[in-house]
Amino acid sequence: MMMINCLLSLLVAQSGPPADPDAVAMWIDDLGRLTPFGRTFDVYIQTGFDPDFSYPNGDPRRPYMIGCTRGNESPSRSFTWMIEGEVFKNHRPDSVYPWLENCQECIDYWSQDTGIVCPGAGEYWECIQANPYQRWMYLGMDFTPINWTFEGPPGCCPRTADLVDLEYAWCDSWILHGPLGKKYGNLQQYKYPLVQQQHKDLMTPIPTLGRIIKYWEPFPVGEIPGQVCCSSPSQNDYGELIRWNADVDWMSEKWPGSFHIARFTGPDRFVSSGVVRFACGNDHPCEPSPYQVAYDANNSCPSDLNEDGVVGFQDLLQVLGDVAGNRYHYQTSNGFDAIVKVLSEWGRCP
Repeated sequence: MMMINCLLSLLVAQSGPPADPDAVAMWIDDLGRLTPFGRTFDVYIQTGFDPDFSYPNGDPRRPYMIGCTRGNESPSRSFTWMIEGEVFKNHRPDSVYPWLENCQECIDYWSQDTGIVCPGAGEYWECIQANPYQRWMYLGMDFTPINWTFEGPPGCCPRTADLVDLEYAWCDSWILHGPLGKKYGNLQQYKYPLVQQQHKDLMTPIPTLGRIIKYWEPFPVGEIPGQVCCSSPSQNDYGELIRWNADVDWMSEKWPGSFHIARFTGPDRFVSSGVVRFACGNDHPCEPSPYQVAYDANNSCPSDLNEDGVVGFQDLLQVLGDVAGNRYHYQTSNGFDAIVKVLSEWGRCP
């Protein structure tokens, strides 16, 4: 733990786009105090428009993974992902959201004979949920804005459904695959970041610590653990935390040359370092690019929304306006809690 803390202290705070528009970097877009629950900020990966690195049409390279280096890569780099402080959510409670684990029809479907070559009915579901390396039919999807639904004839078929509650995302917390609500390709489908089952708590701070830390050293040569469930695709651990679909154009419209990977409200600190990987092919270089970012949110007086040093009527009016405009999710107590929080912190900031 001491080594991790030392590494975190060496990282340089970075808010705003990198000075070099062609550099590969992770950076923070501070959106300010939108709520009394802490600052809201977006996390981006910039890959830039360097003609020697971009696609032939001039588009920036799309991130494929973030993680550590592998055994045959030099110099080696470890991986760190840390969120410190409480993460605020402005969507339906996880217990009622239609994640896969809350879709009983989906569970029933995967608990029967699915046609996948397995020793017996239900074993595919059990195996794939127990497999720490699988990135597809995992339960831990409450960090991505994904919906599951059940459609079709009896015995068939769970699928992802359109996103809902996008109007509440202004101050929500998600791991993202580009802009919320954007669909891709001829079939107009949503894309979601993929995370191994073992890392599904990547935005859930441990209560006793007040933070979540993912840290691992570079993978040695030849040591790539994996597990395969029945006839499912290879599920190996290549030392990455998040994987995105590099076959679709998910560049940010707000920040050309960058890719929107997360939005957080509330945390006091966000830190990450490691390497960004890119999909290889078409004579493009695919060597990983190192990155590091550390962002300390100023949450010392969170109810001072206009940041004038005083929690007062202007801040209360902003919260009341958001509550009256139904901007806090109706299945939560967030609106009421916001009003109470402003009143409880009334007066000059310490």
